[in-house]
Amino acid sequence: MENIVEPQEKKNTLKFVGKGSQLFAIDLVNTVLTIITLGFYYPWAKARRLKYVYQHSDLAGSKFDFLGTGKEIFRGFIKAVLILIPVYVFLLLFSIYVGQIAENEILLGAFIALLVIIILVGMPLFIAYAIFGTFRYRTARSSWRGILCGFDAKRSDFIKSYLKAFYFLFLTYAVMMGLMVGATFLQKYNGGDTGSLVFGLVAMTLMLPLSILLTYAVAWYRNKLYAITLGNLRLGDLRLRYTGKATTLFGIMILGGILTSMTLGIYYFWYKKNLYNFLIANLHLDQKETPYSLSSTITAGKVFRLEIGNLLLLIFTLGLAYSWVYCRVARFIANNVVLPEEINVDAIKQTETNYNANATGEELFSIMDIGGIFF
Repeated sequence: MENIVEPQEKKNTLKFVGKGSQLFAIDLVNTVLTIITLGFYYPWAKARRLKYVYQHSDLAGSKFDFLGTGKEIFRGFIKAVLILIPVYVFLLLFSIYVGQIAENEILLGAFIALLVIIILVGMPLFIAYAIFGTFRYRTARSSWRGILCGFDAKRSDFIKSYLKAFYFLFLTYAVMMGLMVGATFLQKYNGGDTGSLVFGLVAMTLMLPLSILLTYAVAWYRNKLYAITLGNLRLGDLRLRYTGKATTLFGIMILGGILTSMTLGIYYFWYKKNLYNFLIANLHLDQKETPYSLSSTITAGKVFRLEIGNLLLLIFTLGLAYSWVYCRVARFIANNVVLPEEINVDAIKQTETNYNANATGEELFSIMDIGGIFF
């Protein structure tokens, strides 16, 4: 008789077991209490939601836990508000005295100068600090089997890297828009017709290389963001490393844009599949100086079912099904990331560092609603 070998269940599995109905109940209570308290309950609402998500995320049969509290996030919330007050006051004063400012060249020049400083210096610094603070705080308050997570990036190095990516993307976009506006102005100034065939051909010829350059800038920005965030995460002495190349991501984005347009959107699901798989394939786990690569089982068909299902849920519930959509996306990612079986999760050791983890960056990040870093 032929021996039948039972397939062994994988031990290094990543799962998300949260339910949309449970998360919806939490979100509903959080929303009501936040409204009743005029926003003061928001930090506790955030901590409660994060705790639910963490406690329903499972690695190798053990769940994660979020150790942060509403009180911690509230302190960060107050600090974040104090940081933002000068900007709000500046904009409020302008809206009140806009007539007088417009009539005074000195005041108008000063306002424009301050606005440029806020946009070109304050905003990118704000975003960089917010992202850094979020990763720093959340990892310091995240644990698995009592082992704390960590974020190894240095603040100065992180901010420098982010600013390089931001300014490259910003300047590329500014040059692109500047050339187009300038060409349109010159055409009108010389009495030409901006709707003419000749102008359209010239504009398309000019736009093509600029669009390619802008796509590369976006790819470079995204790749840098993955490197300085995901590439600095760890769970105890198990470290996550990112090795993606901007040129590879650029190729995926260019091909995706062209084929999605040519197929009237049909190729979009293959494009999203390629983006997911690019990110996952370039994530590696290092345990005791031994590198292990992650892999993915995401297909275009799975992306189609996920995104169409989410779209229908949101449309037919007028957005009320967001909690279900969140759980579907979390489950989709967790179920399709394949962890190497060679990793010994039982050998992960605590490497706690004395972080001065405060929640200011966390709240700056949330107020801006930047969102996640996955595609």
